[in-house]
Amino acid sequence: MKTSSFLFVLPLLAACQPAPTGTVDAASGARPIGGDACNAAQYADKVGGPMGDLRYPPSRETRLINPGEMVTMEFNPERLNIEIDKAGRVVAVTCG
Repeated sequence: MKTSSFLFVLPLLAACQPAPTGTVDAASGARPIGGDACNAAQYADKVGGPMGDLRYPPSRETRLINPGEMVTMEFNPERLNIEIDKAGRVVAVTCG
């Protein structure tokens, strides 16, 4: 009985894993974490700089996240998320 209970719980635990993201942020030393489908790593040198210095194709799906702003939780690995602080500086660039 214990084995069948374990086999039932195992898939549920796997479903609790967070979705992979490609992340570049100042706290992590500007290194990609997980997948990088949106090429967030190419913007690593812009983290800490003004938002105005960040250039990306206008056709690219992008989400600008201001401090304290609520965002939806759906994961899109192709979308480039740009987080900025109150001063307008880039805090993080992530995929999702």
